[in-house]
Amino acid sequence: MAAAQIVWRSFRLVFKLPWNLLGNTLTLVIGNPIISREMKVRMRFARAFWLQGAYLLFLIVIVLLAYQGIIAQSPLQHPAQLQIRLQGFYHLLLYSLVAVVVLIAPALTASAISFERERRTLDLLLTTPLRPMQILFGKLLASFAFLMLLLVESMPIVAVCIVMGGATIGDLLATYVLIAFGTLHLCAFAIYCSACNRSSGIATFWAYLGTIAILGSTFWMALAEVIIRILRTFIGPMLAGPMGPPVGVTVQVIFPLASLHPLAAPVIKALPTKIFGIEIPCWLVGIALSLLLTRFWLTAAAARLPAIYRSNFVGSLRRQGLLLCILAVLNVETVINAISPMLRAHAPSPVELTMLSLFSLGVICCFIALFVPWIATFGEHEGKPPANDGWFRPLRMFKPVASGSLPFILTWFIVANSLLWGLVFGRYFKVQPVWDLTAWGFGYFVLCLTFVWAIARFWSSVVRQLSLARWLSFGTLLLIALMPGFSIWSLAYPFIQAMEELRDIQVAVKVFLSQVQIHSAVVLGLTVLLAIVCLILERRRK
Repeated sequence: MAAAQIVWRSFRLVFKLPWNLLGNTLTLVIGNPIISREMKVRMRFARAFWLQGAYLLFLIVIVLLAYQGIIAQSPLQHPAQLQIRLQGFYHLLLYSLVAVVVLIAPALTASAISFERERRTLDLLLTTPLRPMQILFGKLLASFAFLMLLLVESMPIVAVCIVMGGATIGDLLATYVLIAFGTLHLCAFAIYCSACNRSSGIATFWAYLGTIAILGSTFWMALAEVIIRILRTFIGPMLAGPMGPPVGVTVQVIFPLASLHPLAAPVIKALPTKIFGIEIPCWLVGIALSLLLTRFWLTAAAARLPAIYRSNFVGSLRRQGLLLCILAVLNVETVINAISPMLRAHAPSPVELTMLSLFSLGVICCFIALFVPWIATFGEHEGKPPANDGWFRPLRMFKPVASGSLPFILTWFIVANSLLWGLVFGRYFKVQPVWDLTAWGFGYFVLCLTFVWAIARFWSSVVRQLSLARWLSFGTLLLIALMPGFSIWSLAYPFIQAMEELRDIQVAVKVFLSQVQIHSAVVLGLTVLLAIVCLILERRRK
């Protein structure tokens, strides 16, 4: 019965989601007084005009220096050199623009909520009929509108490249769209930092630190696209056949997630990407991913406001996080599709595919384990009693209660791996892995996630304070998983032993299996022991 209810709710959610999103978006934009108020306040002070003047002066200086250094550096030996120099001029201008916009974007929204706290007007703002999401979205849209003003002001300067023949109007518009939406989710993250901190200075610090981490997570993808573009531009003509495009050089975006990085915008432009054989403009993928990330960070910020009791923001946050993880897994298909000719030429053996599957299971497990201390903990927070309603209730996985944490964690892990295998690996690999070895690895990683959940449950039962339980759980996770990485009792020890024997794949898999069998028994025993201790502590407190 529970399974049927889960299926029905999922089916209803899928069909109602587009209409709900459209209705919520219209509600957030139309008739939102925060937007007009923030825009008037921002443009009322001279600081905004000084910022625009300094921004335009910087771009003008970059144009003059770039023109002297690239266009007029030496006489042209061949007409093709002019096109190459114009493209270099175009990219230098846009990368300068990206650098300035990325530096400005977090600062525009990092003090949106913390400034209200400092002036002690946040409580008054929350007592209005506006919902928390309307307040957050209004502040975000007002800051993003000012950022769009800066981008529009730079268009006449960058349009010099179009007049000189270094770029087309379509490329320029697609690049601006990617830059704009590549910074939108950074502004949303800055609002989340503002909602978490009481001081504007500390919020700005965490906003820039988080921006570095977010951009760093997709930097390697953006860098790969830049390198591929350079190879296609300079080396591609030498590899070109007499009747076709350059041999072995891609004309599509391999990493769609690179569209979230503003650095990749001048390179990606209007290039397409293929997802499950369907060609989609990469700027459209970037818009969709950026809007989903923006919604995620705004929901997280709403959960940090004192008005959290008005709605189940935690449940919405879990659903959006699961959706983002699914989309990230689906983007792996684009990478495999790009290297599919190589896979067909060098098909892996069943043992090699088994090792690849174990590696993918481990990566997903490590990624999810980082979020378990924030998902599984419970305790007193802002005067509210702990939400401890049991241990395992699948129907409550999208609610901010203790009984839904483990079902959500396991569902997250199972869905991510099922999509990775069913929709990605199953389409391109004709061989099958050794299923009994894969099952051992899958079970071990499920036990590891359950063990981390038990640690979070243990600290929640001991300290009964939500924030303290989260940091103690996270510290314990780092202690047992990362610091003693080469210790025999580390959770990562089976992988380390297998990596040492990676020269012989069959031996590496056997070593991994032997270590997993021992570690699974130990992890299961420790999980049961922690569960018994938690049960005793919770019964004593009752």
